[in-house]
Amino acid sequence: MLGHYTTGLGSLRPGSRDMRIVGKRTGSRGTALVGRPYDRRMRRTKILATVGPGSIRRATLEQMVRAGANAFRINFSHGTDEEHVMYLRRVRSVARASGRHLAILGDVQGPKIRLGVIQSGSVRLTPGQQWVLDSEVKRPGDGTRVGAQVPRISEAARVGDPVILGDGLVDLVVEEIRAGTLVTRVVHGGVVSDHAGIYFPRAHLRTAVLAAKDRHDIAIGVEHGMDFLGLSFVRDREDILLARRVLDARPGGASVGIVAKIERAEALDHLEEILEVADGIMVARGDLGIEVPLERLALEQKRMIRAAHRAGRFSIVATQMLLSMVHAPRPTRAESTDVANAVLDGADAVMLSEETAIGDFPAEAVGWLDRIANATEPALATSSFRDESGAGNERWTDERAVARAAVELAEGVGAGAIVAPTHSGRTARWIASLRSSIPTLALSQRPETLRHLALIWGVIGRPAPESRGGLVDLRRAAYQVVASEIRDPGPVVLTAGFPVEGRPTNLVTLVDPPGRSGSRASKPQGRRQRPSPRV
Repeated sequence: MLGHYTTGLGSLRPGSRDMRIVGKRTGSRGTALVGRPYDRRMRRTKILATVGPGSIRRATLEQMVRAGANAFRINFSHGTDEEHVMYLRRVRSVARASGRHLAILGDVQGPKIRLGVIQSGSVRLTPGQQWVLDSEVKRPGDGTRVGAQVPRISEAARVGDPVILGDGLVDLVVEEIRAGTLVTRVVHGGVVSDHAGIYFPRAHLRTAVLAAKDRHDIAIGVEHGMDFLGLSFVRDREDILLARRVLDARPGGASVGIVAKIERAEALDHLEEILEVADGIMVARGDLGIEVPLERLALEQKRMIRAAHRAGRFSIVATQMLLSMVHAPRPTRAESTDVANAVLDGADAVMLSEETAIGDFPAEAVGWLDRIANATEPALATSSFRDESGAGNERWTDERAVARAAVELAEGVGAGAIVAPTHSGRTARWIASLRSSIPTLALSQRPETLRHLALIWGVIGRPAPESRGGLVDLRRAAYQVVASEIRDPGPVVLTAGFPVEGRPTNLVTLVDPPGRSGSRASKPQGRRQRPSPRV
């Protein structure tokens, strides 16, 4: 049904760890997280949630789906092979049981430089303290030293250079360089955890985008059905092309899309060429926020989303969207504003990391993203997106024109839906790029296409009905699909390949309800009331 699941919380005391998640179908009105009704529309912005120890229970995953999760992320940087396989299998099992086409993104570690193991799991560093970084990665660290996975560690920095740990909360300065060792002094202290990232702002360490571990993790992900590869620390198009070759060499890998994670300032200089070969990008603000001045991070986020939109690619905004919800049942005001701004920027999806991977309230975090996006989307200015859609990308001129015609026709007659039969999903993506409020149903016989569309703004993927291939039969079948989803949908706009299915999309046609006869009046028609989803 087009009325998707939202979240209602039981009437327990605030902050209770025993809050129950109650799945409820909603139409034009829903149940807010605080228990009072509020006006809503079908959410267009998609939600990507990370699976981890805090959310791996089947019941929790089911709650997250009911709360509105459209896709799940497996973070290969943490956990064992056995855990990753369990995550992949369980998400796919929950998707089948729910009848939903949920996408799975496998996020590989990439060439991030990290600390080794710390004996107690973490250590608190205080200003003025000496801390040694050495190459003994297998030896557990403590308050005096730690191993570091740094290539040619003694060449990575000079005396006086800064060293940043984690997400930039702990700063060190290099005091002495020995063979295989950096002796540092803590400038700004804090807690440092196992495998925290290390950043050398003044060094240029060239490392391969795919290490042996990444290739191993890719093999696991492809074998167990991941839909997208999250490629970390991308620098340029060559990194994407290498990952594409690695995927294509594995059985089933050709159907896996690539999401380029923009985490390096270098990638910003090559953004357009990256978008030419990637399926989408992730605005990964954690590491990028270290390489890019913080005061410019919001502007870079907007630039990346717009660039993705012009290229016909999707965008995901990630990192600390609702970080306080790792331990709190509701987000801060600043976090809710951050999510709303990502929605207003036009992102296809917003992502949760620690909030659902290790947090105490994973389903509630998904529910809050759902609620904030629903409240914000009516204010999204679509005109600027339509002006920019496909600008500078002449390869898809015909498809872009068909998509624009479909949207303008649907809005002009107040259609109940736009139906886009598709093999690859490309037609539906171009329709989505125009950010229409009218639901877009993408019909495909390829389950992998339907899963890929789970990350595309405003698109609902459905299996294509049986059709004999003629246009009349296709029109009838398309309307039956819409009628099963929307109560009294009225007219429906259909895109198709003419004269036969399988051709590139080149036709836009209006499908009236069965039994309606006669042509439409030539005078402009007022927009009809939006139909409510069947509940």
